[in-house]
Amino acid sequence: MAISGLQTINIGLQNESIGSDSLYTAFNKTKTNFQTLFDNASPFNTFTAGDGISTDANTTSGIVTITNTGVTSIIAGTNISISSSNGDITISAAGGGGGGGTVTSVGINSSTLTVNSTVSGNIVSSGNLIVDLPSTAVVAGTYSYPTITVDQYGRITNAVVASSVGTVTSVAVSPGYGIQVTGSPITTSGTINILNTGVTRLTAGSGISLSGSNGNITVATSVSGNVSSVGITSSTLTVTGSPVTSSGTIAVNIPGNISLAGNITGGNLISSGKLVLSGSEDLGDAQAANLAVVASYFSTSAAETATLAAGTAGQIKTFMMVVDTGDMVITVTNAGWKSSGTGTMTFNAIGVGCTLQYINSKWFCIGNNGVVFA
Repeated sequence: MAISGLQTINIGLQNESIGSDSLYTAFNKTKTNFQTLFDNASPFNTFTAGDGISTDANTTSGIVTITNTGVTSIIAGTNISISSSNGDITISAAGGGGGGGTVTSVGINSSTLTVNSTVSGNIVSSGNLIVDLPSTAVVAGTYSYPTITVDQYGRITNAVVASSVGTVTSVAVSPGYGIQVTGSPITTSGTINILNTGVTRLTAGSGISLSGSNGNITVATSVSGNVSSVGITSSTLTVTGSPVTSSGTIAVNIPGNISLAGNITGGNLISSGKLVLSGSEDLGDAQAANLAVVASYFSTSAAETATLAAGTAGQIKTFMMVVDTGDMVITVTNAGWKSSGTGTMTFNAIGVGCTLQYINSKWFCIGNNGVVFA
């Protein structure tokens, strides 16, 4: 900016006074110019931008530019009016047109609801309206056999517990055929159990077919063909009444004398005649006694040995010496005369013999003629 009141110092030629100010005058003008500069100098040398203001200093030109970066203009939109374009501006809602209105207070009036508000009275600027159901005399809980009162809005306004419902004092179940009932009758509370004691399931066996799994079931034979005659034949038993061609009885009896080539196994064998146990072997040196025959006999030519393995429950086995040229020692597995393990039987003379029976997983001597057990 220009500073007024500048004093001009006249300077003539060198060493000439014409056209030049005197030194006194020149110094006074210089003093005046400096005073004018100091008087017009700004005390501010730093510019700081505030809110909505920016600054830019040009060091070459010495110009500081201050720019408004905030609101530069306000334009009234729909239903809005402004008081002026600058300075203190008042912004008002013009109302109407769906953007505003003239409502100045909001409240709720209800005879059936409880209205609470975070502000006193009606809401005139801002706040929250809280609408609750009013409390009744009904206590929250579970009611058995209740009598209830309901108003026109569907609210329960009263509830009373009854002692019971109806006039039934006893409930019983009467069982029919194939049904068992327990816990009946019930006079207060309890459980009645009903059990089917009749047929609970049908399963088709060989030659049988079933029409279904429950309800009325038809049981029929599924075997095809027609049997015209049934008979029994036997080479060891006595059979009478065979064959049957329509109806009749076939009788099967044991004959007076029975001869079997194999083994006989039974609990009680009773005979009114004689019982013949056949099957024997000639037991040689270092052999195992044959458990498939009843009797084992031996003739020694020198001292010999043999073995007897474990038998089957109830089995009987006999041993006898026919010729004695040396002792026969038989090692017995599961010997009944030992607490455990094996034992021995020694035969040392003609006619020496014994009878063993396998009981409780051991061989026990049930008859002895001169045999030494160890």
